Amino acid sequence: MRWRSMLALWAVALWATLAHAQDAPCSGHGQTVEGKCACSAPLPADDASVGYVGDSCATPVHHLYLNGQDVAETCAQGHVCNVVAPGDPVCFAANIADLAAGSYHLSLLLVSNSVDAAVTLRGLLTNFTAATDPATNVTTVTPLAYPNSTAVFSFALHTTHSTPSSQLQLTRRQLGYGAYTGLYLCAESTASTTIMLRGAQHSCPHTLLPNGTLELCSGRASADTCPHGACTCPPPYAPPANWVQTAGLGFDDCSSTLQQLAPGGTPLPVSGQAPGTWAFFAVEVPATGAAHLHVAAAATEATQGGSLALYLRYQQPPGEGETQHDLASDVAVTTTSSSWAREASVHLDLMRSDAAFRPGTWYVGVYNKGSGPVTHAVSAALYACPNDCGGRGTCAAETGVCTCADATALAPDCVASRYELKLGEPLTVAPRPHLLLDKLVLSGVKALLASAATQRLTVTASFNASEAPSLPPWVTSRPVVVVSPKVDEVAPGAGGSVVWPDAPVARMALSQPGSQHTMSVGPWMVGEDDALHLALWNPLSGDTPAGQSVGYVLLVSTAGSCLRDCSGHGTCDTATGTCTCTAPFAGGDCSVDTSASGKVCAAGAVQPMRREDLRGTCWQPCKADGSGFETEGCGELTCDGKTADHGNLRRKGTEMLCVEDQCQQGANTTVVDAAGRSACQQACTCPDDGSACVLTGSCLPGTLVCLNGLQLSKDGSTCESPPVCAEGSLKKAYDLQGGSAGSAFAVCACATAADPASCAYTSPSEAGGNAGGVVSCLPGFELQGATTPTHLSDGSAVATGGVCVAAQHGGGRRRGVSGGMVFFYCLLSIALAAGLVVGGKYGLIWWEQYKYGRSVFSQGYVSWPLFGNRNNAGGGADDW
Repeated sequence: MRWRSMLALWAVALWATLAHAQDAPCSGHGQTVEGKCACSAPLPADDASVGYVGDSCATPVHHLYLNGQDVAETCAQGHVCNVVAPGDPVCFAANIADLAAGSYHLSLLLVSNSVDAAVTLRGLLTNFTAATDPATNVTTVTPLAYPNSTAVFSFALHTTHSTPSSQLQLTRRQLGYGAYTGLYLCAESTASTTIMLRGAQHSCPHTLLPNGTLELCSGRASADTCPHGACTCPPPYAPPANWVQTAGLGFDDCSSTLQQLAPGGTPLPVSGQAPGTWAFFAVEVPATGAAHLHVAAAATEATQGGSLALYLRYQQPPGEGETQHDLASDVAVTTTSSSWAREASVHLDLMRSDAAFRPGTWYVGVYNKGSGPVTHAVSAALYACPNDCGGRGTCAAETGVCTCADATALAPDCVASRYELKLGEPLTVAPRPHLLLDKLVLSGVKALLASAATQRLTVTASFNASEAPSLPPWVTSRPVVVVSPKVDEVAPGAGGSVVWPDAPVARMALSQPGSQHTMSVGPWMVGEDDALHLALWNPLSGDTPAGQSVGYVLLVSTAGSCLRDCSGHGTCDTATGTCTCTAPFAGGDCSVDTSASGKVCAAGAVQPMRREDLRGTCWQPCKADGSGFETEGCGELTCDGKTADHGNLRRKGTEMLCVEDQCQQGANTTVVDAAGRSACQQACTCPDDGSACVLTGSCLPGTLVCLNGLQLSKDGSTCESPPVCAEGSLKKAYDLQGGSAGSAFAVCACATAADPASCAYTSPSEAGGNAGGVVSCLPGFELQGATTPTHLSDGSAVATGGVCVAAQHGGGRRRGVSGGMVFFYCLLSIALAAGLVVGGKYGLIWWEQYKYGRSVFSQGYVSWPLFGNRNNAGGGADDW
């Protein structure tokens, strides 16, 4: 009993001690200074102790050794280092002073052992300062800054439910070239979990494996040390001999390949290119006989999310940065995704007409921008003429000009075609290579439509590939049919993209080879030339496997709508929208049984009749006795849509009259006067009786703009010719002594005040002593001679006339530099020298950080706010 009583008393005392520690200021690990906690031990004093940081000095700090060991292996005895819970973060401290000497690279590996926990590891770069007390010979290490709510963390590393492991590699450049000697790492989690945290440093780029060992230089280097921080890579992982070292391209850690690519030769395979990695190829472009270099990366196997980008650069391997390539594919720059605009395969074309084109060595860079691996084959072709004349023309190699053999082929490369369509007749285009953009036109649309009220146009199309009945599942791009009044403005863009016109556009993607796809076309798609303009764009051009060609079938037809579908007693003529009734039925909708009643139509039945005078379709009602349809007047009127003669029409109220609005109610319209002198905004007025909306004919206040060099009058009501000149302004007339002495300027003077028409420039002459001109002398010359005033209309005068003569300096005036100025220049030189010495190091750091921007974070989801925010950096091209 005595033993149990003592144990109970000990437990009560321990609880009281802990409670007192929690209630103590700064958790018992610091003191309050100006209302804030100053932690007394922000770093572990030794291997057996723990430090504390945070706003209340309650967050534990453990050692992190940069030798690959897990924090659970090095934790101080009696402590737990690898448990993180919501609201209970844990921090680690590492000494990174060695990075200023032989270690160029630091790696961190974070693993969450619970799929329910998302862990964030934040890094704070600081300085650890050691001081030794001479009395006790005890050395104390103090951080310049430690983690709390006001600390600005330098970077962050994250794990998620789908990616419980994350790794980060940092270079000495990113860590400030030795400007920092200490590093805090603080972990927080959304759920309770244990973590694995390892750190390592080495002179070579490396990957920190889960067992704590290092894979140096992607396992491909010829040495296990890197004196300058970069690996010595053997071919094909070595950069070209003249390479200007650029971070993020994979040559510093042997992760990228460089191969020679022969134009017209066998495509070079790349197996499973991982996200965020590069593959490089060198291509030789001869000085003669080459007008077009075509390179392509054709996917042969891809997973969801794989997306390749192509870059070209002259004499240097390219990168993603704007200054790191001469040409980039469209996939590399697009940020949108659609069924026809993104593709795992990609290609680029370098034309002789491009400003960047030149003979010599070109480097091709293939970069996987996506989230999944892609297996592909890279090929190149050199053509003496653009696109080898599409296989449909002859090439003049000496000029690089194609002569198209196919009458439908268009210059300059015979690749695109222009076809004339006929209503109701399908156009069949045989499969051909290089099919990128064909243009098609159906003329005379108005005459082809018997009634705009009962008819519409439909476009039906399908495509096929010659060598493959179906495309691989990763090939998501498809040919697209485009309808637009300005389809001639559709043009090929970079990397197989297309430039859309600034006009109404209807698009139809042909999603499945061999399947028919149909869309309706509204009257607003008909051009002002009374023609329907279409284009077929094939984004698969250049990306499909070698030898595969694409063809298509396209049909434009009319589709009419008959009343009540002819009531089931007739057939609908889709060309006219009228019924052909089966006896004994009659009427516009074949709803009247004439055998039973002897009537031709029933009450309420109507039939359409085209009325050119009304510009619409008149729906004639059945006569009261059922003997037929009314031939006079209209029961209802449907107005025509847009034609070559007019725009969209509407009915005038309840009247049997179609009107065309000049403007839209509530909207202002810009109007240019007939003489082309001015433009302004006019309001739109719509009468209450339903008449056509018209412009008011007067300009809205403040909207008048003058054209063709005219200017507003003073009251702002009209446009008038500008004055010859503004009074008092100068205009150079001539140079003096051939330009060696100075210049003379004419002066604008007005005979009458406020009368621009009376203004004119004076006419000085050198022979007349430059009278009437303002003389300006160059240094070494001075103005001499009599000057005459030129009077202005406001009564003021401008001094004019005189000549420029060489300046004469007398010997009585002392010239030179005073002693005070000498003393000033000495002080200025000392200040500049001190600035160079002090700022040189940090200037170099700033320049490197500015120049090399953001790529080291290609291994995980990392943010780097030390020098501005750096969000998800997966796949960056260079440091920061």
